[in-house]
Amino acid sequence: MEGLQIEGHNVPDHWLTVGAELRYIVFLAPQAVGCVYSALSGYGMIDSMPDVRQLVAALALPDGDCLVLDPALISADDAQSIAANLAQFPRSVVAFSSVSTAALASIAVLAQRAPVRFIFRGSANERSVLARATLLSPDAELCSALLSRIGGCMELLPPGIRERVIAMFRVGDGPHSPDALAAATSLTRRTVDRHLADAGFVSARRLVEAAHITSAYRAVTRSLIPFNTIASLLDYKTPRTMDAQFTLLLDTTSGKLRARPLGVAEAADMLALRLTALKPSRKSDVPRNPAEDVKPSLTLINGRSRPRHVRLKASGEQVIKP
Repeated sequence: MEGLQIEGHNVPDHWLTVGAELRYIVFLAPQAVGCVYSALSGYGMIDSMPDVRQLVAALALPDGDCLVLDPALISADDAQSIAANLAQFPRSVVAFSSVSTAALASIAVLAQRAPVRFIFRGSANERSVLARATLLSPDAELCSALLSRIGGCMELLPPGIRERVIAMFRVGDGPHSPDALAAATSLTRRTVDRHLADAGFVSARRLVEAAHITSAYRAVTRSLIPFNTIASLLDYKTPRTMDAQFTLLLDTTSGKLRARPLGVAEAADMLALRLTALKPSRKSDVPRNPAEDVKPSLTLINGRSRPRHVRLKASGEQVIKP
């Protein structure tokens, strides 16, 4: 089948239409565009921008689910404009670039002002990482709705844990397990679990699984990507294992969700409920008085302990039954 030629990549025409519900705004060198086509495997529609001016104009509109760009092709000022448009119309961002000094200034701006997932060309697992980043780009609207609903609990977390959890949802690059979350915060697993419980979260495991669902939500509800592919990209052994998490957190399977998608508000409400089923435990600023909290089991009578069944008069004397 003939198709678009991109530096050695023969791109079939149907790659532009299958699963066209997912739209990608791309600003890359031609060879890198071919890598993105290959990673998408036909599930999505690519709008390749010819220059920075048209890229910035496209980002000023609400269209497009994910932006894939090379920071080396834009200046720091361009990155500022892009970040401003992303703040107005949030979408997932994948920075796909070689390691070069030309990209450092724009990378610094994007890293500070937008939730960006950075993938550097030439790495050993480049294709699989790029496939996960593009096919399972987090749903920005769902993530924002969820984070606003759990904001009260998030404020109770230490800054290091809070920032890592927010990035886990908005960027979608992990950590992918409770132990990895603890390692990313340089804390022990027990310490992280204690902080999460004190803030009102059910567990670190459930937060990680919720991040998986927000990453896969768009792929499940708005594409034809096979469920076994989505499960594999999320590191689940089988689609049934993935469905167990969808059932736990959204009370539905991936198949039913694709047939009848939940609205963003409904999905965010349900996720927030399942993540924060425990009430936050706040420590009181007033010290407890042990003398008021602990009731003695025995009362002294003439220096000796009184059994529980012995009654006393108001004066403190023992009641003696005839």
